[in-house]
Amino acid sequence: MSEAPTEGTAIDLFVEDFERVGNCGGGASVINGGCSVVVKDDPDAPHAYGRFDPLGDYWIDSQDINELKWTVASPQAFTSMTFALTDAHDQLNSFFTMAMQDGNSLTQIWSIPAKKNNANLYWLSVDFGEARNEAVFQFSTKVIPGFDGYGISSLSVQSPAPVPAPPAAILLGSGAMLIASLRRRKKLVR
Repeated sequence: MSEAPTEGTAIDLFVEDFERVGNCGGGASVINGGCSVVVKDDPDAPHAYGRFDPLGDYWIDSQDINELKWTVASPQAFTSMTFALTDAHDQLNSFFTMAMQDGNSLTQIWSIPAKKNNANLYWLSVDFGEARNEAVFQFSTKVIPGFDGYGISSLSVQSPAPVPAPPAAILLGSGAMLIASLRRRKKLVR
């Protein structure tokens, strides 16, 4: 997807939604030690290194952590989600993969096949095929030498549409109620 989503419910991103499962980061974009993600909001800051929020708010910076788990949770059920990924896989000899957790296993669902330019942007959409309140992903990228980080922002979820009762079902229900009331009335008349 090359453009921002126009529908869905925006979900705030929090540092607590991300867990480092790999090595601490160590590139020039790292602040506060590089062992946990941080919120950044200035794409012109010297530590932004091409990461940004395309909607102009804030992003979660990976801090060059090579294995990062992200739990997306929502009080309302959702069937799909969309988010922005910036500055991924822009270093030599790097890679970027995204896997989804299903029970205890991870299934790779997307990757960037070749090095991209600094400050690249992807709008990623994941359709789950069913309603859920939580999804867990793992991002993997290279560690040393030459760390490679990325930014995550602008998360929105799309909720399942309510299923309207088809007109035939309404008529069927009305007919069943009519027959039941006629039977009851017939029994009372006897």
